[in-house]
Amino acid sequence: MLLDLTAGQIHYIELNLLCIITLLMLARKLRLANKSIEQSYLIALLAGESALFLSDMLWEIIDGKMIYPVWANYAVNIMYFTVLTACPYLCLKYLYLSLGGKDLTRRQRYYLQIPIWVTLILSVISVKTGLVFYITANNHYGRGPLYLFICVASLVYTLADSLYALLVAIRTEQKYLRIKALRLAGVMFLPAVGSAMELVFPQLAVACSFITITMVSVIFDFQQQQITRDALTQLSNRRDLMTHLEGRFADRNRFLRRPVYVIYADIDLFKQINDAYGHLEGDHALCYVADVLRAACGTRDAFPARIGGDEFVVVFSASNDQTAESFRQNLKDAVQHISEKLPYNLAISAGMTRCTEQDQADIPALLSRADEQLYQEKKNRKRG
Repeated sequence: MLLDLTAGQIHYIELNLLCIITLLMLARKLRLANKSIEQSYLIALLAGESALFLSDMLWEIIDGKMIYPVWANYAVNIMYFTVLTACPYLCLKYLYLSLGGKDLTRRQRYYLQIPIWVTLILSVISVKTGLVFYITANNHYGRGPLYLFICVASLVYTLADSLYALLVAIRTEQKYLRIKALRLAGVMFLPAVGSAMELVFPQLAVACSFITITMVSVIFDFQQQQITRDALTQLSNRRDLMTHLEGRFADRNRFLRRPVYVIYADIDLFKQINDAYGHLEGDHALCYVADVLRAACGTRDAFPARIGGDEFVVVFSASNDQTAESFRQNLKDAVQHISEKLPYNLAISAGMTRCTEQDQADIPALLSRADEQLYQEKKNRKRG
């Protein structure tokens, strides 16, 4: 079958095959890790990119060879153009969850999927109309009048992924999120560059390599996050918290410009929730609190973490003690508000302390001081 292929075609097939194997190996590695929605989106993206390379490879084998039926050439091209548009959508779903901390709404998914359905419909009707592509009687592929439109639309969609990450980097006040968003914006720009180069110079075969490099970078970033994330709540863990605090103190100008505070919190009567409703519901309670902290910290210069059990820490900046106290109380009120939808009372106690330059030498002592304020609040509540 491959005897009729030129050396250039064989090289192109080998390159696509290598990229497919690389992506499938990454997907297999991800499947062995802890299950999460973010992980499932990455696996779907890897599968989509593999399907894109597979269809491109099959086209190289089938096109212009009469031993293959014409319908096979149509099927491969329909698959290629559809997946070409679907991959940027899958990428955006991952970025939105990874950088925004939440999933796309049903309405957002509906509108963002429109280009995929339009591409699929135009590709299918091309069998009769030749709008996007056509296949000649001797099984040769040709570009239709809407070919450029589909390719440019996919390219714009890909650029939108990078632009979204860049906007997150510009808007967020959280330094760690800004660095992550800038890194993802950079690597997400590579597929757009590769696609644009192939669009201008069709003889080049760089898009699959650029996409694979991007996916390797994204997977590496994801796995690095797993080292510093709490598996249940997906908040930062103690290790990442310590790194963040060290970074806060290292940025002396920022530290002196706005005071830094540490909130140490735990869930009230957490053992009773576990005993009465089961440990699964206890896990849900932890996730509810994590969601509140994540949402509250996403709009300001704040860093939430779960450091073990039902204990959480939030590091944040505020203009003065009064503003910091208001933020602490808002966190407690937001958690309490969740109880309206639960069969039990969900509340947190939260101690707070203001950081000093001396704390840089003993960060554990800083956390202990905030912990002492937490237990002081509990004592005061019992006395009241």
